[in-house]
Amino acid sequence: MSIQSKLIMLLLAVSLGSIAAIAWTGYTSAKASLTKAVQESLKGTRYAKTQTLQAMLGALREQVISISDSKLAQDSMRAFATAYRELNATQLAPAESVALDRYYEEFYIPELAKYVAGEPVAEQYTPRRMAERYLQYHYIASNRESGNKGSTVAVSPTDRSNYAQVHAQFHEMFERVAKIFQFQDILLIDPETMDIVYSYDKTTEFGTNLENGPYSNTYLGLKARELRFEKDRDNYKLADFEPYRPYFGKPMAFALSPIFDGPDMIGILALQFPIDTFNKVLTGNFNWAEEGLGETGEAYLVGPDRTMRSRSRFMYQDPKGFVQEMRTSGISQRIVDNIEKQGSVLCLLPVNSASVEEAFRGKTGIMEVTDYRGKKVLSAYGPIELNSLRWAVIAEQDVSEAYAPIVSYGRRVLMIASGTALLATLLALLFAHWMTRPLRLLADGARRLGDGDTNVQVKIKSADEFGLLGLIFNEMAENIKLQKEKLETQVRENQELLLNILPASAVAQRQEGDERASREFADVSVLFAEIVGMEEFSVKAGESKALSALGDLVSAFDEAAERSGIEKVKTIGGSYLAVCGLSVSRPDHARRVIVFSQEMARIIGIFNREHGSDLGIAVGVNSGPVVGGVIGRRKFLYDLWGDTVTIAKKLATGHEAAIRVTEPVRERLGDQFQFDGPLRVNVEGRAPIEAWQVTG
Repeated sequence: MSIQSKLIMLLLAVSLGSIAAIAWTGYTSAKASLTKAVQESLKGTRYAKTQTLQAMLGALREQVISISDSKLAQDSMRAFATAYRELNATQLAPAESVALDRYYEEFYIPELAKYVAGEPVAEQYTPRRMAERYLQYHYIASNRESGNKGSTVAVSPTDRSNYAQVHAQFHEMFERVAKIFQFQDILLIDPETMDIVYSYDKTTEFGTNLENGPYSNTYLGLKARELRFEKDRDNYKLADFEPYRPYFGKPMAFALSPIFDGPDMIGILALQFPIDTFNKVLTGNFNWAEEGLGETGEAYLVGPDRTMRSRSRFMYQDPKGFVQEMRTSGISQRIVDNIEKQGSVLCLLPVNSASVEEAFRGKTGIMEVTDYRGKKVLSAYGPIELNSLRWAVIAEQDVSEAYAPIVSYGRRVLMIASGTALLATLLALLFAHWMTRPLRLLADGARRLGDGDTNVQVKIKSADEFGLLGLIFNEMAENIKLQKEKLETQVRENQELLLNILPASAVAQRQEGDERASREFADVSVLFAEIVGMEEFSVKAGESKALSALGDLVSAFDEAAERSGIEKVKTIGGSYLAVCGLSVSRPDHARRVIVFSQEMARIIGIFNREHGSDLGIAVGVNSGPVVGGVIGRRKFLYDLWGDTVTIAKKLATGHEAAIRVTEPVRERLGDQFQFDGPLRVNVEGRAPIEAWQVTG
């Protein structure tokens, strides 16, 4: 071996040894620092969330104690309790009693069944005692029947009892308290009987008994029964979040405190607050990334039953994908079905990780665990406690993302060390490589540009001719990119414009080359609506104002149609033709059309109240086969033909304001709606048909 070779070997030994020592020292130090930084960040997030929640719960405690100790609470409790007891001897009229039972059978129980597991039975929830039935009829059932679909109004127009006078005296003051402190409901409970003698929000727990009533087994009932025997006027109970059936399974919690008059407990105050306030804190108002939690980090609460008490980031961002993932994760299908019904994991999704168990043991720390999705995560944990209630506060991030900087740094260290070692042995070859590098970059950029990658930019830092050529190439690539973006924008705008004119199925046919997009549809539901009284309104208001009002009405109809899954076909003056089941097959297309018809009537009603007008809406609905296609070549529109359309038009045209359906539609809907009929309607060229009018 020559001296030159020996010198090269010596230089290589010294160089490679130094590189290896420096690289290893730097990597181990950086790994320790990055690991600590990631863990401290998660622990800091968990600690900050815990302190904020603790402050919120402390403020809630002060609020409920202060309100229960006020003169408003004392005076109202005595008055409502006395008025409630008087109602125990008040019997509802037979018609009123029937209306109350019908409210539970036709509205509350069907609506509750949409969101809870099993099949709720009306007899389990329908009130039996006189006072309960009286209050729920006058403040819930009768209000809804007078036009309020979901919730009730605060004051009953039909109650003439002493209770109504007491209610009028105190309700506005409680309403002010609820709005200032953002409470969902305020309840007054008689500790002697455990009757709920007052409810601000008037849901189905109003008037019931928490000792043996339908909601006695809730956390609210449990905590109220515990509190009735307490002697401390500053006592406080927190009823944990649970799926609360008066709100159709939405998670709710209550803060309770006794109401004292001197040494005597005369009542219990319960303040109901939704879980949304906690979710805003835990999710950073759904801005996880801005809080430093990256793409997979989140903070959440876990209750004593080991289920979630806050929103899951992953369900919020991708509900369908999350539910599908849960179905393959080993979680009970019943639980997943309930999550899908509720559209939420609150009080449903089990979380049984080791970090949760440590938090419920009162410990804080951070560890690697498998989360509720079956993913490896770095989990910071700790408890939060108030009034003997303990929750676990968890801040997590996927291990792959949490430690990604460490992996990336290790790769960079390895790459740098390898590159330096190669540089020491292949300097001459690298010089040639360096000289030709600009050409290779340009060739690679040109190839990528030819393959359609317009984001390509070559990085040539030299100030010679290669550098100038690189600048020219980058400018060319940028110009091509801008032209491509303009073209894509134009194509997208044209597509959106076409979809606003034609149904999606017709657009697809035209894109495939069928200019007329003619097609037969075997089973759809057609709606033809005509605004009644528009000519009189035009004479009264003027043509310009009438045209503007008609545009507003059609826009409102279009928005309601989009929400209901209905496709508008066309409008001519005050006529409106729409269809369901055309582009998207919908088994319930008849029901959707009826619901949309009722929404159109509601929109007309709002318009009448705002403009002092007397418009109506005549709607004809028919189901069956139709033929659809495009009319015209340059200025075109989409239209439907067939007896199904003709009959729907006949049911609406020239009639008074009503929603009329054919016999096939009525048979499809069954008992989902109420109908009057049959009515005989003449149709040109065929025998009269029977029609039915929707009444409810």
